[in-house]
Amino acid sequence: NSNNSVRISDDFFDALDNDADWNLKPRLGSKGGKTVKARDLWNQIGYAAWRCADPGVQYDTTINAWHTCPASGRINASNPCSEYMFLDNTACNLASINLLKFYDPVTRAFDVERYEHAIDLWTMVLEISVLMAMYPSREIAKLSWRYRTLGLGYANIGAMLMQAGVPYDSDAARAVCGLMSSILTGRSYRMSALMAKEHGPFAGYSR
Repeated sequence: NSNNSVRISDDFFDALDNDADWNLKPRLGSKGGKTVKARDLWNQIGYAAWRCADPGVQYDTTINAWHTCPASGRINASNPCSEYMFLDNTACNLASINLLKFYDPVTRAFDVERYEHAIDLWTMVLEISVLMAMYPSREIAKLSWRYRTLGLGYANIGAMLMQAGVPYDSDAARAVCGLMSSILTGRSYRMSALMAKEHGPFAGYSR
């Protein structure tokens, strides 16, 4: 009963596309590594994830290409379930908005305005919680304050899709998921910008 992740670079996917070899490195020292077929390793990862939901795959090259604070260091890891991914020795409080609260199963209507309002409120709540949170070390507390890291997501999209009669593994379901995610991201960034206009940006912004 554990959470395991594999961080994969674009170089690995290039080797996969070309049916090439992949060199494994030992965790310690320089000896003991071996060479395997990239496709064989990928198939093992896929089979294991299908069978027990582990390992999760993290796209290391893309993660760092999309990094919002790259001048402060690369992103090396995440929390066990990968909801939080940022600089070493930072942390954030996580909140999830229950999508079922905005969906009417009778009319099959989703209240976008209330969803956006909830995003605004929870962005502010999480911003306030940065000052009130308890951190496991002084360094994590300092860096989390410096970058004011927030974690906002949503829950119950699967239940909402089922109530709407939308097949979970379908293009329609993926479109709904993309829509909910884009609204969440855009609206929370908007509120963050409004708060920065009022109170100034986070301390690490200038770097």
